[in-house]
Amino acid sequence: MPGFLLRACLLLAVEAGAAFLLRDSGAPWIPVLLGVFVLGSAVPQGTSAEFAGRFLVAAVAVGVALAGAAAWAAYEGPGAGPDRWAARAATAVLLLFQTATLMRLSLRRG
Repeated sequence: MPGFLLRACLLLAVEAGAAFLLRDSGAPWIPVLLGVFVLGSAVPQGTSAEFAGRFLVAAVAVGVALAGAAAWAAYEGPGAGPDRWAARAATAVLLLFQTATLMRLSLRRG
């Protein structure tokens, strides 16, 4: 289980950093998202994850970074519109899915 926690914390730190960088509208989003994708695909190292598992984790990591940036921008904006709740809900759902996927890949043997 410690390997799973390390993977989850590392990926969460990368996604939080990307969300922080992407909250500005003039941010260089291509290198940031490319970095998140590359690091997201490297996180399952040491597991039995093949291409599909690594791609799934990386794609969800990019989604979490984008949804987190949208939630952060909505949080800083005025009012409490539906876009604020949608961004938060999307971030939460993607994080839960990513955690379940990482746990499944980390605990699977062979």
